[in-house]
Amino acid sequence: MSTTEFASHGWWEQYKETVNEDPEMEVRGHDKFDTNFYVDIGDERFLIEMDGGKIDEVVPSPALNNRWEFGVEGDRETWEEFVAETPPAFNHEIIASNYRAAVRNEENRLELTGDNKKIFQNLRAFQRALDLMREAHNDGGGS
Repeated sequence: MSTTEFASHGWWEQYKETVNEDPEMEVRGHDKFDTNFYVDIGDERFLIEMDGGKIDEVVPSPALNNRWEFGVEGDRETWEEFVAETPPAFNHEIIASNYRAAVRNEENRLELTGDNKKIFQNLRAFQRALDLMREAHNDGGGS
């Protein structure tokens, strides 16, 4: 497990490095994953600016002039479960968690928001980017 606090500046730097050095992300991103997305962790929002399947920048508290197509929201406890080395059932994967939130109205799940078409056009790369949060959190950014 990382000694850096989850969602701190240092943590996001580890995450960026993990995504940008991931060979699987290169395949899933196909150098075409340029769609920005945001992550809401409780009351905090972080914009992940993608460029060619790599993170260009993580912007804390993005402003109105920042752009994104979609996002994923959840409380801090749910995100901490998601990035755990062995996450609990239904918080291990974004589609499973979103289904539990959107269809079953369960609490403590991650929920997708925004342009559904863009989510599914970029789903494989987006899922990999989210899964790498777990790797960054548990390996300290290296594999």
